[in-house]
Amino acid sequence: MTTAATARISATVGAGGTNTPADVRTVQDLLNRAADAGLAVDGACGPATRDAITSYQAGFLARPDGRVDPGGQTLRRLSAQAQERTGPPHSDPAAATGPTDGLRLTQFPSKGLGYYTYSSPERQYGTDEMLQLLTDTAATLHRTGLEIGIGDISFEQGGHMPPHSTHQGGRNADLRPLRNDNARAPVSIGEAQYSHDSTRILVETLLAHSSVRRILFNDDEIPGVRYLSGHHNHMHVELGR
Repeated sequence: MTTAATARISATVGAGGTNTPADVRTVQDLLNRAADAGLAVDGACGPATRDAITSYQAGFLARPDGRVDPGGQTLRRLSAQAQERTGPPHSDPAAATGPTDGLRLTQFPSKGLGYYTYSSPERQYGTDEMLQLLTDTAATLHRTGLEIGIGDISFEQGGHMPPHSTHQGGRNADLRPLRNDNARAPVSIGEAQYSHDSTRILVETLLAHSSVRRILFNDDEIPGVRYLSGHHNHMHVELGR
């Protein structure tokens, strides 16, 4: 077996494990790639996932325990065999749509010039193109004295991110509208602290990038945005393929 970088999980997955959704998705993806398990990569450690772990371990353990531990033998073998069969995961694959395609995304830096983040780190993984768009946009607005708030992008390996129907492949991101007082806080259209002019500059800066497919946001006085219910307090930025 060739040497390969071991996938990372924060806690045990499987029987009696912590079963953090992000860790479960990692293990489900590895089982699909290494052992053709045919699992839904949904972050839920149900009977099918636990059985797949036990079945995989039966090939090299006398007493399978149905657990995948951080840095443990099962995780090391899964990582190596997945890479042998499918190659190293891609950072920004053209055709990948989720974990079963070997999708791997890059975490957006929590600190940087011209922005702050308001979503948990595990929900802020994107393609290289998306991360470049966000950092370029933040740098441009910083030069005008503005700062943007960046929320959900995707999980590290893509897949369903509740409550969204998108945000599955690192090519969607949520941003807050801008405020008159520059506070790092939410704001909705129609509130006194909402800045139409600053938010219009943000939208124009985003749309200057040819990679941007559409922006969903409900200030209909800003050219280039599309209305969608629920988008009064954030804008949804989507890249084309």
